[in-house]
Amino acid sequence: MSLKDILVYLPSPEVAPRILDPAISLAKHHGAHLAALHVYSLDWPMMAAADGYVSPATWRLVLEEAEQAAKERAEQIHTQFEKATRREDIPAEWRLVEGMVDSVLVQHARYADVTILGRSDRNGIEADLAEEVMFDAGRPVLLLPPSPPRDFTARRVLVGWNGRREAARAVGDALPLIQAAEAVQVLSVFARAEEQASCQVQTEDIARHLARHGATVSAATTMAGGDLQVEDVLLSAAADLGAELLVVGGYGHGRMREMVLGGVTRSLLHGSTIPVLLSH
Repeated sequence: MSLKDILVYLPSPEVAPRILDPAISLAKHHGAHLAALHVYSLDWPMMAAADGYVSPATWRLVLEEAEQAAKERAEQIHTQFEKATRREDIPAEWRLVEGMVDSVLVQHARYADVTILGRSDRNGIEADLAEEVMFDAGRPVLLLPPSPPRDFTARRVLVGWNGRREAARAVGDALPLIQAAEAVQVLSVFARAEEQASCQVQTEDIARHLARHGATVSAATTMAGGDLQVEDVLLSAAADLGAELLVVGGYGHGRMREMVLGGVTRSLLHGSTIPVLLSH
């Protein structure tokens, strides 16, 4: 199993450089093909026109100007992408699509090994898109923090393990990264003292499985309690390990996931300080 086909979503020329650097670094480290996707929509002029009558001539002008502006921004991103990938000499592909960002991104994510998105400090749009990919594409998503590392090769990896299906899926999807890492720690977080023994057994079992795949791996358990949430424990452990990547399962329940998305998953989507790979 290998990481050979990476998709990176580039929403604007302002944020593209900070997303491109780690994406290119990861692709180069794994000898992978890197496809960049930019999606533009002409919905906003249509919504603006819905408030009143717009003559056909004016309507055509509004659409032409909107499309021209969108394509000019897209070309800026394309230039950034082409320059960066040529400099690093990696196989690359540019994709420009008109449509709804979430549905287009999900479709393209379905034929990539992993989809990379960058999170900003301003809002939760990127986290929501990552959630859409995670649940609807059937493929893993790698969400970068607002200030990601430029040289991103995931040399040290922390795996958050709880023995559930989603965690197993995340480990399987992240296996190329786990195999290539210099050090991997599998960490299980339990809530009650009586859970420690079974938690330790499960953690050691998955660690042995990863070792059979050539990973340099250790197993650990720790207890959460009081005001310390599971996501806080994971991020603290990642900092202690010097981890460049956190691997976890993403939890939710179908169409009601907006209401019942797992607390740990939502917290990591919106607030992880390191890159996090999630699978559902």
